[in-house]
Order: sequence, then structure tokens, then C-alpha cells
Amino acid sequence: MSSPDHRINAGPWIDGHLDLAYLGVGGRDLTRPHTDPASGCISLPELRGAGVTTLFGTIYTEPEAPEVPWGYSGSADREAAFATGKRQLDLYHQLADRGEIRLIRSAADLDRAEPVPGVVLLMEGADPIRSPDDVAWWHERGVRLVGLTWALGTRYAGGNERHGSLTDEGRELVRELDRFGIVHDLSHLADAAFADLLEVARGPIVATHSNCRALLPDRQRHLTDDQIRAIAARDGVVGLNLFSVFRTRKDRATIDDCVAHIEHVCDIMGHRRGVVLGSDMDGGFPPSRLPVELDHPRHLDRLTAALKGRGWSEEEIAGFRHLNWQRILNRVLA
Repeated sequence: MSSPDHRINAGPWIDGHLDLAYLGVGGRDLTRPHTDPASGCISLPELRGAGVTTLFGTIYTEPEAPEVPWGYSGSADREAAFATGKRQLDLYHQLADRGEIRLIRSAADLDRAEPVPGVVLLMEGADPIRSPDDVAWWHERGVRLVGLTWALGTRYAGGNERHGSLTDEGRELVRELDRFGIVHDLSHLADAAFADLLEVARGPIVATHSNCRALLPDRQRHLTDDQIRAIAARDGVVGLNLFSVFRTRKDRATIDDCVAHIEHVCDIMGHRRGVVLGSDMDGGFPPSRLPVELDHPRHLDRLTAALKGRGWSEEEIAGFRHLNWQRILNRVLA
């Protein structure tokens, strides 16, 4: 489909999943527009130009990949995983010290009017937390959300490509994350680990960048309808991931495919307060793997134009753009 390239008057964007530090340690200068549009579209200037005022910046570490700067040998090497994660944490703090971003640690930080993006720190894969005793250290340095695993699993939980439950240490970590009010990100959890976390966790839950298994049923990377209901029952949200492979079996998804996943989440939840953006742009794939006509942050308004065409109100569109994430952040950062 083709949507008009104009802004909906519904406020700024909050993007719930961007791998900024992964890009930074990989050599990208995040402070300048990316010069090769074929290989990437994410930088701080490009996000500002698109109206993204707040984003969740990941600390993404990959097990079994010691040859890359975001990787480490495996879960058993706790110190290597910690060092890999800390390198990305340090990058965020360096950007903040230089005034390129502002780190959001509390609800008060959300209301500060500054011309640079606010960044909420999200750990994607918890191996850098050497033991539950480390949680206080990471929290003190700004981490406010943790996903126990990436696809391949960690010593804490099974992942969507390497299935398994929560381990005993994983259960202990969940309780410690709860103690510090850290949000649980359920994206990438294996089904068994997802069920275990719901049983153990008492704190807030979200899925920052997940789509619907009912529309693409071939893998545990996507949420079942029952999982979506469980997130809704605890006033959580589901973030739309824009990676084409996660939305269609065609070469590239369309904006209509995105809308289908958004509206399926809303249908299952019974309202439109639980769907948000978690784009994952440049998260290990080029813009050519993003949806047609949605391959740069400046095109995000085409998505909300499509929602308006489906009868969404300005208030509901504002919810998807920022207010639904804002509700979660105001609650958990208070």
C-alpha cells in the first residue's frame, strides 16, 4: 500500500527497542547521520529528525560469538559476558557525558525538555549479570529493563531458538530484578521460560519487540494469543518489531502487514492501550529488510497514517506513538 508521507498530530515517538550500543561498538558514529542508506538508517540525528524523543537503548550481547565486539564465548564465561555488556553500558554513559543523549532513570527524567533523545537502558540477554548479586550494580548505573535471554538462551532461561525453562539461578535473578523494580522484557523467551517467569515474577512485564504467532505461526520468537492476554492482564505492552521476516513470508513486509499485527494484539487484548513501537531498526539487518515504505525512522508517520485510515482516533494513535509506553514508564520509574 502507499500512505501519505505526512505527520499525524499526535505527539512524539517512543521506540521501545533500538540496538544503539551494538551499532556503536561495531564502529558506527551514532552522533552523525549514517552515510550509507543501504546498510543502515539509525543515528541520533536521524532519530531526532523523526521525532523520536525517547528510546530504549539495548545492551545486547551475543553468546558463542567471541569474534565480534558485542559477543562472548558463552554463558559459562561470566566475566567475559560482564565485560562485553559493560563496554556497551560505558558507551551510553560516554554519550550522556558529552550531551548527545540523556539517561532516563526516574519518572522525573521523562519530563525534562531537552533537545537530545532520552534513553532508557534495556539489557537484552542477562548473561552480563554475573549473578543475582550484580543486579544492584547494574540498576545503580541505569538499567531499568532486563530480558533474561536472546535467541540462544542463557544460564538463566531458554530462548526462542534454544528452548528451555527458567533455571534455578534464573528464578533467583527474577526475584532480585523484582526487588529493584526492574521491568521484565519477555521477548526472546522460550515458551517454557515465559510461563515460568509469569509464575515467579511479581514486577511489571512487557515484550519490547515481539509480533503475533497467530499470524506467523512457525516459531517461538512470536507471542501466542495466550501470552498476549497474560501481558494485558498485568497491564503490560507489546512492541511492534519491524523486521520483515517477523511479519510475513514474502521478501518484504508492507505497512498493511504491520497494521495486521498491531490490530491482532489489540483484538486479543480487547483495547488499544497495550500496543507500542519496538522497531529494532538496524538490529542486525539492513533497511532492505524493513517494510516497504517504512525503511527509515522519518517514515514512521506513514504507519500512523495507516492506523488513522483504519479508524483509529488521534488519542489511540498518540497511545501507540508514545502514551502507552509513557504509562508504563511513569509507573515503573516512579
